[in-house]
Amino acid sequence: MKVGTTLIDFNGMLAGLRSWARAAGLLRGQRTRGIEHAMSKLRDAVAHPTGYHRTMPVETARTLHDLAELINQLWGHPTPGGRLYPAPVERDVVVMAWNDEGSVQMAQADALRDDTDADGYLYLLIRSASRPGSPYEDAHWSAFDARFETTQFPAEYLWGPGSRSDALAWLDAEQPKGDTVDYVDRVFMLREHDDKVYAPMRPEVAAGLTEEEQRGTWHTMRADFPEHAFAHVRGLSGSPHVHARTGDCRNCAAHHLGSGSHEQALRAAEDAIGVVTPRRPRAVRIPDSFFWPHRF
Repeated sequence: MKVGTTLIDFNGMLAGLRSWARAAGLLRGQRTRGIEHAMSKLRDAVAHPTGYHRTMPVETARTLHDLAELINQLWGHPTPGGRLYPAPVERDVVVMAWNDEGSVQMAQADALRDDTDADGYLYLLIRSASRPGSPYEDAHWSAFDARFETTQFPAEYLWGPGSRSDALAWLDAEQPKGDTVDYVDRVFMLREHDDKVYAPMRPEVAAGLTEEEQRGTWHTMRADFPEHAFAHVRGLSGSPHVHARTGDCRNCAAHHLGSGSHEQALRAAEDAIGVVTPRRPRAVRIPDSFFWPHRF
């Protein structure tokens, strides 16, 4: 069967229906792609059982919730707070602060009114979904980098770094608002150079790099989270026969769009998301990230 420009094997079975729904854009998300495969296997086990087992009400409720999310998505409506097909998440303006002793903190931006400069902290204002009290936990929230995608959910640089008083003055003058952002099926570009794989970048930021910064092999990936794209690219060298070099990877939650020179990788990104307008944000980041040691 041909769906748009994509040819798929279709035999009328559940796996074929899933492939068709993916090719038609009805289902989305790279992490969920593997979950869909597991759900199909579980469905087959239930439809053609060789025995039985008992589950608790929690598992039953989650199964029904997953089914509702699937139906919502097939009808074009992602689920707010969903586990499989989530709707765009809300971002608030937050302040990040750090000092020379390695302490990093995050708070709602209004906390600037209750703080002082006596502790020697530097302050940074960003938009983040992983604000205090948010249901969206981010293991890498303290690794924010304005140029690289180092946080699990998309974060946007606004101001800084600087003193508390300057941050508060900018906040009162500009009065930035929160927004919503979709984190599913994002496109990342990753540089591989001198035996190092660097942290993922947004295509528009990669497009704004200097000629010196463009050197090396570049990979363009579609993934829900930057660490998934990074793990796939790193696996291409460590386990070259395990990770796919084109299309969906069966062993991780990533889709390989292309590799080659910076120009070739950028062209692969534009084929996926359209024209990319170069951007060069300030080189601002929270120092001392153990998870993302390689940046330039």
